Amino acid sequence: MHALEGLLLALAAASIALYLTLVISFLLAMRGRKPARPPSARPRVSILKPLAGLDDALEENLSSFAALAYPDYEILLGVASVEDCAYPVARKFAERVGHDKVRLIVTDPGAAANPKVAQLISLERAATGEVIVISDSNVRVTPGYLDALVSELSLPRVGAVSNIVAGTGERTLGAALENLQLCAVIAPGIVASATIMGRIITLGKSMAMWREPLRRIGGFSRVAHVLSDDDILGRAFEHAGYEVRVSRWPVENRNVNCSLERTLERHTRWAKIRRVVAPMEFAFEPLLSPVAITTLACLASPTKLILCAYLSALLLQTTCAAITARALRGTLRWYWAPLEIVRAYVLFLCWLRACASRRVNWRGHDIELGRDSAIMSVRPGAVRCARATARA
Repeated sequence: MHALEGLLLALAAASIALYLTLVISFLLAMRGRKPARPPSARPRVSILKPLAGLDDALEENLSSFAALAYPDYEILLGVASVEDCAYPVARKFAERVGHDKVRLIVTDPGAAANPKVAQLISLERAATGEVIVISDSNVRVTPGYLDALVSELSLPRVGAVSNIVAGTGERTLGAALENLQLCAVIAPGIVASATIMGRIITLGKSMAMWREPLRRIGGFSRVAHVLSDDDILGRAFEHAGYEVRVSRWPVENRNVNCSLERTLERHTRWAKIRRVVAPMEFAFEPLLSPVAITTLACLASPTKLILCAYLSALLLQTTCAAITARALRGTLRWYWAPLEIVRAYVLFLCWLRACASRRVNWRGHDIELGRDSAIMSVRPGAVRCARATARA
């Protein structure tokens, strides 16, 4: 065996071991979760939903929040402009459910450099609840959603709780890749990070917090000038002495007709954020994909042993991806196995693209990222400029 071949086989073995550790810790954590119990006290909850654009099945997603089995809550829908295509859908939903439960607010885009945080600042000012819940527009929930969150939030010293996410509803290749990434990598990674390393990664797609501790750490203004607002906010709670938890009961992230181009753009953006927030972890991310690592090994030294390692990685990763996705979604799909191979290569491409640049486009803005995802400069994106020119 040549030295290069031995080194590549060792790298492949390390990748497989790390990946198996992640998957096993996730499955054990999911198996060991206890059924959510209704909280002894049910404080008033304000659900903040910042809207931007027409997400897949937006009306159905909003409707799931109108059917929650919780006695005292309000839903605050935010749009940065009445010209936003989400505005008529949100207005129709508010009129159907009733303005005593749902309020539609036009937020101030100048309140923060981060467009989403600018909406949250305006929505939080209008909120009346003791508990603040952030929920993205593409999130769909079950009736027990608030009971499960408030139950964990009511534990001693807990300041914030974040849900893991299961991607569902795919009808296109881009949406299927997006959903498999959420189920096979992101959710297991968040759970494994919490259980093995004690590092809590919070997701702003679904996150609950007590309003008073939020005020003590500076409110949403604390993350007005960073793009990774959810993770930085979670760290701020921890630094203030509060416990931050990850709920193992997933919410649905509806991706139905997402294009492949949009999926590439979104996951490249997330990779760039991880690069500036956790550069060391980002550097070793490819090791969590045995398919990608053994493919590179085959290109460097195409021997029989390395080819066997590649085939073993294919079998292992496709099987584990199907198992983790089933653990989150409760169903099994035949196409998850071949799709996992495609996903491994697509996400490695996103990782490579993130290595080359710190500039992202989000909600129509071109953003240059600094340390901890600080927003260094913001200017309207090309699409928004073209639309403004057309209107003029």
